[in-house]
Amino acid sequence: MRLLFTFFFLLPVWVYAQKLPAVRAKTNRLTMYLDGERGNFNGVNEIPTLFPYRFGSVAEKAVLALVSEKDSLAVILRRDSTTVFQIIREEKGDTVTCRFGLNKLVKAAVFTEAYKKANDGKTLVEVPEVYELANVVFALTRYGKTGAIEKGTPYYQDVMKHFSPFAGLPAVRQLDSVLAEAGDAYAPLKMDAYAFRFGRDRLVKSDVYDRVSWGEENQIAPYVPVLEAFARQTNFRVFYRKHTVYYEQLIADFGRNVDVAMMKKWLEKQFPRTRYSAVKVVFSPLVGWNQSANSFEDNGFSEAHAHINFPFESRTKQPGGRGRRMIIAFTELNHSYLNPEADRYSKEIAEAFGDLSKWITPGKPSAGYNNSLSCFEEYMNYGLVTLLFSDLFDAPTAELLRQQMEDNMVNFRGFQQFRAFDEELLRLYRGRKEGETVADLYGGIIGWAGKRR
Repeated sequence: MRLLFTFFFLLPVWVYAQKLPAVRAKTNRLTMYLDGERGNFNGVNEIPTLFPYRFGSVAEKAVLALVSEKDSLAVILRRDSTTVFQIIREEKGDTVTCRFGLNKLVKAAVFTEAYKKANDGKTLVEVPEVYELANVVFALTRYGKTGAIEKGTPYYQDVMKHFSPFAGLPAVRQLDSVLAEAGDAYAPLKMDAYAFRFGRDRLVKSDVYDRVSWGEENQIAPYVPVLEAFARQTNFRVFYRKHTVYYEQLIADFGRNVDVAMMKKWLEKQFPRTRYSAVKVVFSPLVGWNQSANSFEDNGFSEAHAHINFPFESRTKQPGGRGRRMIIAFTELNHSYLNPEADRYSKEIAEAFGDLSKWITPGKPSAGYNNSLSCFEEYMNYGLVTLLFSDLFDAPTAELLRQQMEDNMVNFRGFQQFRAFDEELLRLYRGRKEGETVADLYGGIIGWAGKRR
């Protein structure tokens, strides 16, 4: 009996003495891999020191890897159990204890044989009805007073004239509170509205999508009842039908002048390991500066989504205007191609971009790309614009667009070495051997970057 007591007395001490797996975080973001699928662990410095989280997964167990500028860890997560590890936050001088696990995952998208047959090879551009409903509600919130909402169109005036009297409805109040607390909730809420359609006066979940943003749950689903009520009380569906011709005009203009199908063809030639069965571009005339992207794969079918703001022509009636209108869509779509290729070089990129103080600028938009992989990807993102335009436009137009973009990237966004990076990437592209693609140039441009440390 005495031995038994001693054993139980010592057990907690033994457990406490075990060193938990830990990763040191120098910045506010970690690169995250869940069974090899990459994502970002954002807001590291904002989470509480005790942080529970469960991922959705179809598997019973999965490997979670977290990578920082100077460190990494890998742990196994299991369904219905908890794995404990730590994040040492150097910027805050403290440690977060994480308790992570797995829940059973509902697939984000299910592509049936009928869906595959109907959509294979297509590039679709849409202004969906429920998506527009969500954006109308956003326009009535305090967040809607920011640049997230496009206000310089007659359409915006129509929206405000029709819907402003209803700004006190629960849908507006509730989403206003969510966005006031966390502005980064905007993109997931907006994107996940795409997973709903109208069934008479009810919002019905799509037969294809459970969610369209990046989480394990549809972020706008809790607000479906108040959105339904808003739509009924404001006659939203009547408003939407009255503006159908306008939406169709924007879609037609986009197809003529932006040509996403051409972009997809160019990207798949340059990144031959990556293919998408279909591409969807989703926009609202109300969306201002926000763009986001995601991709889905199921049943042997893959689909890339780009959620963007519409590139209104009135701002671009000057030389190179068509090219500038293409940038928004292209810089969202191309992440679905350039990122998987970058993953193949993650170690080399970490070394080449190890000192981010030489690549980004505190206090400017570039500061958000505060790990080596995301920083490299954003350099490549706009570098690809230069390469596409060099193939697409005459030399004077391509050069004008390149200079304007480099000025914006360096002076406004704060990517210190983008001009030199862009010039080197273009040099490599022009000098590539027959049969070489942009994917083949990664080693060269990463090697060049490594010499500038």
